[in-house]
Amino acid sequence: MINKVILMGRLGKDPVVRRLENGRVVANVTLATNDFYTKDGQRMESTEWHNLEMWDKQAETAEKYLKKGSLLYLEGKIRTDRYTDADGQERQARKIRVSTFQMMGSMLTSRSEEGGNREQGNEGHSSETFHQEGPNSLDGGSDVQDEELPF
Repeated sequence: MINKVILMGRLGKDPVVRRLENGRVVANVTLATNDFYTKDGQRMESTEWHNLEMWDKQAETAEKYLKKGSLLYLEGKIRTDRYTDADGQERQARKIRVSTFQMMGSMLTSRSEEGGNREQGNEGHSSETFHQEGPNSLDGGSDVQDEELPF
């Protein structure tokens, strides 16, 4: 079975970062994706909001670099948390546990300009990739790489 999400959108607010007693760091972020369509001859826009969860080094990177409005490309998995609210009702909350993300856009372009090696006409396409891997991964870890999959 496959549980993979690919999203690109803008952050709705600055990351909320918590440091846990066991030394781990978690960042929660909201991401907006837009869909455009035509209805009765008028261009319409639909916005979906996604709750993201980043752990450890990703969370620290998010805290340092991501801000409201940042353009982000990410890959991750859908997770569902089940809990009981204050009224005793069973509730569910869906989120995306981010496994890889790239910061896109002007923040990194500005860093490239400072280094003097910005490519002409590449604004909005600069990126850095951050992965959630190794023993700190919360997924239970699978050693299977994409290259090993038969499809």
